[in-house]
Amino acid sequence: MLREKNPPSRFEIWKMFDKISPTYDMVNRVMTFGLDCLWRKKMAAFLPEKKALTLLDCATGTADQLLAFMRYSKKITSATGIDLSQEMLQIANQKIKKKGFDSCISLQEASLLDLPFENSCFDCISISFGIRNVVDVNKALQECFRVLKPQGRLLILEGAVPNNRLLKAGHHFYLRYLLPFLGGVISGQPQAYRYLNDTISSFPCGEKFCAYLKDVGFTSVKATSFTGGAVCIYQGDRIT
Repeated sequence: MLREKNPPSRFEIWKMFDKISPTYDMVNRVMTFGLDCLWRKKMAAFLPEKKALTLLDCATGTADQLLAFMRYSKKITSATGIDLSQEMLQIANQKIKKKGFDSCISLQEASLLDLPFENSCFDCISISFGIRNVVDVNKALQECFRVLKPQGRLLILEGAVPNNRLLKAGHHFYLRYLLPFLGGVISGQPQAYRYLNDTISSFPCGEKFCAYLKDVGFTSVKATSFTGGAVCIYQGDRIT
């Protein structure tokens, strides 16, 4: 399969997401066989024990994760979603209004590398399938740590690479060939899904990413894998 000579730059990745926004949800359902909905549901089980939570969802996209939280948890009293893609945010806004959550969810165009919030103002921060697209992962994690309240929690849902040799081979074939082909057919943007393949394959998963969290200052760090190791939920707490 031919590679793009000029793959999307992480500095302007939002432009790519603008282009694929109309079919983004459909491609996610098809390419994960609907499992992405299950993974987002599982994220709700990792929310802090506190009963009244303020939540920030970074790289919120079309708000699938925000809506999953609101559906499967009664703990969240207010939530904010940020993204750099205006087209994604427009779709997210429509979905939020349709579900009747517009009174407790707000959306904002903003970067994970420069969060426009004061220190210590959220009980929980979530990032689903977005951290691998960030130019400076360490800076993004530092920003999350900064705006989390003491006793707050960071939750990250991200693609991973299975450890099992057979599963790893099948996963590689899927990412390298099936994902770009089917994603391209549905969206008309094959280069976008070749890029996403590359970011998943090169992302430091498992204990390697846990080390990033610990270096920033997060404690009680753990990684929980699902679907044979194809995805992982990372948890890190800010104690003080």
